[in-house]
Amino acid sequence: LFVPKSLFEAEEKNAEGFAKECAIVTHYRLKADPDNKGKLIVDPEAKLEEELIVRPTSAVLHYRNEDTDALAAARQLSTDAVLEGTVQHAGDRLRVSVNLLRTSDGTSLWADSFDMRAGDVFMIQDTVAKQVAARLQLQADPARQAGLNKQYTSSPIAYDFYVKGIYNLDQRGYRKNAKPQMVETFDLFKKAIEVDPNYALASAQLAYAYSWTASFIEPTEPKWAELAKREIKRSQDIDPQLAESHVANALLLWSANEGFQNEAAVRELLLAQQLNPSVGHGDLTAIYGHMGLEDQASRELQRALDIDPTSQTNNDLTLILYDLAGRTDEYLALYQKLDPGKPDPTRCLMRKGQLEDAQTRIDGFLKKYPDEPDALLQKSLLLALKSDFGSAEAAIPGIVAKLETNHPYRHHNTYDIACVYALTGKSGEAVKWLKETAATGFPNYPLFERDPYLDRIRQSPEFVQFMSEQKAQFERYRQEFGS
Repeated sequence: LFVPKSLFEAEEKNAEGFAKECAIVTHYRLKADPDNKGKLIVDPEAKLEEELIVRPTSAVLHYRNEDTDALAAARQLSTDAVLEGTVQHAGDRLRVSVNLLRTSDGTSLWADSFDMRAGDVFMIQDTVAKQVAARLQLQADPARQAGLNKQYTSSPIAYDFYVKGIYNLDQRGYRKNAKPQMVETFDLFKKAIEVDPNYALASAQLAYAYSWTASFIEPTEPKWAELAKREIKRSQDIDPQLAESHVANALLLWSANEGFQNEAAVRELLLAQQLNPSVGHGDLTAIYGHMGLEDQASRELQRALDIDPTSQTNNDLTLILYDLAGRTDEYLALYQKLDPGKPDPTRCLMRKGQLEDAQTRIDGFLKKYPDEPDALLQKSLLLALKSDFGSAEAAIPGIVAKLETNHPYRHHNTYDIACVYALTGKSGEAVKWLKETAATGFPNYPLFERDPYLDRIRQSPEFVQFMSEQKAQFERYRQEFGS
């Protein structure tokens, strides 16, 4: 990574009047121009997958294989400056040419080229980073400077495997169909560690990959959590000041395997941000949202979007926050903006009272997937909304039998079950399922307080007691994490 955007953001106060944000676009490989002897052109076939891998920031990953003008990319990313460059690789030699441009008018603030051995790639990175920081007149305190000078590995081969692993990890998915890509990610990080056993950052990211798998891909397989713990320990033994180890541990803590330890997970992420202010914002957004800390979640999401405004994950988190808060109108407005023409989600149809449209959608889905628990729960909710209370309640035991104990979305399923019982007026059963919801990662007091699905049981003694306990817990959350 030649120049991390966080370098400039972290020192913003020292950069008044100069570029405060700088994007790094993927470097191109060059080839001889067949029509102009002695000249070079950008190789349109180059993907930089074997000759040289340059790790971009997450904000510019999608430019990797696009022929996007550097200034256009910078404007899309809302940065004040952009570093563009070319890489020529011949044998064991590298020629790297870079140009720092002011986004507003394309003026070159600094340009240089470097001829070095391929093994000196880290020296090139350090030199470019320092030169760019100097040109932008950024001043780092000694602690920050020490962090910027830190090298995580001295092996270009290990670094090459690590970069490929990071790119794969950024594309991670959910559920079992995402496992093949994640296994490939494991392999890349393992190869980096085999080359350099002291590569703590590779171990930390491997731990995160294991934690993700334990949480969202194969939550019923205990080995992933154990492997995550092993790699977290390995990375911390090598480098106790590594922020990424704490991020991996936070994700593990906030999982069914570790009992959804909300507060412990948040503390780990806040500790990680003390070590590196650029990490963990997306993870904190999700956890704060589930805890009902809506202001804190919005703040973390904005920070994540400031760092990477093009991230699909971050934009998805905006939708998730609206959903967690029960803000259907805002959810639908953004959903329709992100996916124009796509049908509104069934849950939103029910929330908006469009019950016949919801019925048609659910029936069509269940014809294809008759045993899908989420769809069956939506049907049960719909029956309760239509006042067919007997049918709604009768469906619940069969649905519960289909729910996986360690599934990452189980707490959303249990909340739906609580809502079914609340709509039918069965306060005892509703509160039982609300308690499980709150105990398994979703103690969202503001949602419980405002959700109209729970209105019918609000005066019952069981619900009043439950809400009193939830309010006290929520106030503790706000006291500790409200700053």
